[in-house]
Amino acid sequence: MGWNLHRSITIGAMFALVAAGSLGAHVTQPSAGARAAAANTDWPLFGGNADNTRYSPLTQINAANVAKLGVAWTASEGKNLIEFETVPVVVNGTMYYTTDTDQVRAVNAATGKLLWQYTPKVDFYRSIAGGGGGVAINRGVTIVNGTVYAVTFDARLIALQASTGEKLWQTNVADPNAGYAESSPATYWNGMLFVGSEVGDAGQRGFEAAFDAKTGKQIWKFYTVPAPGHGWVPAVGNHGGGDVWMPSVVDPTLGMLYIGTGNPSPDFNNVDRKGCNQWANATVALNAKTGKFVWGHTEFCNDVWDYDSHQAPILFNMTINGKSTRVVGHGNKGGQYFVYNAKTGAVISHTAFLGGYSMPHLTPTAAGVKVCPGTSGGIEYGPPAYSPQTGAIYQGSNSECQIFKTIPIADTNSHQPGQVDTGGSAAGVGPISGAMNAIDPHTGKLMWKVSLTKPMNAGALATAGGLVFAGADDGHLYAFDAKTGKTLWSPNLGLGFGAPPIAYEINGTEYIAVAAGGNLISAGDSIPMGGTLAVFKLGGKPITKLPAVSNGVGVPVSLPSLAGYKQVSKYVWVNAAKHHAILQIIAAATGANNGFNFDGYFNGQGTFTVPLHWSVDIEFKNLAVLPHSLAIADGHTAPAKLETFGFAPVASANVTAGTVSKNWQLLGLAADHAGTFYIDCLVPGHLASGMWDNFVISANTTTASLTSK
Repeated sequence: MGWNLHRSITIGAMFALVAAGSLGAHVTQPSAGARAAAANTDWPLFGGNADNTRYSPLTQINAANVAKLGVAWTASEGKNLIEFETVPVVVNGTMYYTTDTDQVRAVNAATGKLLWQYTPKVDFYRSIAGGGGGVAINRGVTIVNGTVYAVTFDARLIALQASTGEKLWQTNVADPNAGYAESSPATYWNGMLFVGSEVGDAGQRGFEAAFDAKTGKQIWKFYTVPAPGHGWVPAVGNHGGGDVWMPSVVDPTLGMLYIGTGNPSPDFNNVDRKGCNQWANATVALNAKTGKFVWGHTEFCNDVWDYDSHQAPILFNMTINGKSTRVVGHGNKGGQYFVYNAKTGAVISHTAFLGGYSMPHLTPTAAGVKVCPGTSGGIEYGPPAYSPQTGAIYQGSNSECQIFKTIPIADTNSHQPGQVDTGGSAAGVGPISGAMNAIDPHTGKLMWKVSLTKPMNAGALATAGGLVFAGADDGHLYAFDAKTGKTLWSPNLGLGFGAPPIAYEINGTEYIAVAAGGNLISAGDSIPMGGTLAVFKLGGKPITKLPAVSNGVGVPVSLPSLAGYKQVSKYVWVNAAKHHAILQIIAAATGANNGFNFDGYFNGQGTFTVPLHWSVDIEFKNLAVLPHSLAIADGHTAPAKLETFGFAPVASANVTAGTVSKNWQLLGLAADHAGTFYIDCLVPGHLASGMWDNFVISANTTTASLTSK
């Protein structure tokens, strides 16, 4: 999945078709009279219901009146926070959601009034430093029998009392120092919590694990790919893959758990990993009680384009040859959406490549090749919706291209454990657009398609009101006619989207809620970013653009400990055993400093050198009253192009506008390819005034250094 980033059975009578026992939770079905009086319908699971289909039975908001929606209430994610991918859950009139700092909030779902919040102490260091872990985001919580279960970026599973937020217990899911992280909520069934692995393409093995919901004790763990030296995983280097980024789904009748897995690593170089690389890029079915493998289908054999099959699978019934058949739906970043027989794994249908591309693709080379789609898809992580009303799957898609390059395999095999293990880089070329697609699951053909000028990554909601809701990176929240695709409502909220909408009802009023703020793809496409939870109802307040975060620095970070490090210059610390260097850059550190560099050295007088294969952390802050930024680029004259390491360039927040924040920002990279680069301030006019220095990655040096003319 790279850096792109990179989710409860319903209580209302209309969801009675799903057995309460499939969750293992006590769920009371009210009488028809009580249901009418209460007029409440929850959204108690990531996917709305136990099948993950993101379908709501509510009809108050429908095709005839959706244009009358207005704002019920909004809530800010938090100061300086950008991106917002939480999927709220609503139980008994209380909404539970998370922020990208892993904070859990409980609010009145009708008013937004805060009831309690829990703020865990989380180490976000690996989110941007040292490789691994991906980017710190959080996609929500799981609530069962009065307990809220949350995951943290540093790979913990925490249980909270739903009424108060009091912590009950916590357990470690994996080792964050090895590159593991968590961002998506657990799936609950039969007393167990199922949690996947997020490794940020750090060369570790992906897995799915089951934990006891009462104690947090691990019950079983299934590794998606072989151990190094076994099967297709080479013994040389630190490789693996097959991350499980998104929530799983359980069929209680079959007793089977379905997961989607990410790409193998190294991402862009397959010299040492021949064959089909099972079970990366796959839909996999496990015995939910034991974790034993049942069936799998690899959707891309020998992937070298980061085409994760990473979104959350869905379950539904489909009539085939006159018989009701249980099926699994699942998409991948290559752009294909598959429908499988849930029991056997037989492929029933699949789409063409959404995004308009086809195979075969060019294999990445050292010089670089253009491939479409790039690492953003195709189909991204955003979950689809399935409507039993129309029989369609509603899936967003992207159209984009990237230049894929490889680095020498010897360099790739020398990367450090926990570092990003891409074996090269992928950089965008040309525009990126999107679409909403209505898929016929019987044939894989499109029933309708709406093309958009910007990506549609965030996911969809379908309702019995004949609507499909989804946000796009053009800032608009769309309501499409579920049968025809006609756009019926599209207010401009001014921010990109990283999460799908939900629907719920309280005291007879239906609400649509969505987290707006963007995602990593938005960030790379110059889309306004922010963090606002927006909730709508009929007759609400007028809709205006939500606030963008102009000087955000992302999640707070703790600077790495200097224990065991040797200071080799005023601004450089080295741990040779760990192959790790820390560089500190303070804009306006002294009166003699011209707003940028190393204590007054500027205009290329300073050179920071680091050995090939080392990890580098750059600590940056600005003490000046004027905005400054920091980026690693391929030149020192405008317009300088950002240098890509793995999936992402190395740049401070708002790299063109700069920031006046005096808080530390922590940037990180794996020095996986040699060359001469530049440390630039990219605020317009600042390069011309000399705000740049040299950055050298060398195969001929044994330690990091900072020299000046």
